[in-house]
Amino acid sequence: MSEKAKDILIRAGKTFAQAFMGIVIPEVCIMLNGGFPESWSAAWLMLAPVLASALAAGISAAWNTINYYFNEQKGGPSDGE
Repeated sequence: MSEKAKDILIRAGKTFAQAFMGIVIPEVCIMLNGGFPESWSAAWLMLAPVLASALAAGISAAWNTINYYFNEQKGGPSDGE
């Protein structure tokens, strides 16, 4: 795996962690105040933080990959600036 690919994966992982914590903390507070969901449809709402975080990480990885590709084509810096 190339150094740039590792960098992109690390950035996506950090984005996942940040988005996950930013969504999970309020969700846990709501869950603790209202109790656990009684139905499966309500339990699926508990997966929303994971899905949103995965989407944010995927967008981050795609953005960094595209950004790196176009900057390599231009011969400029590949850090997004």
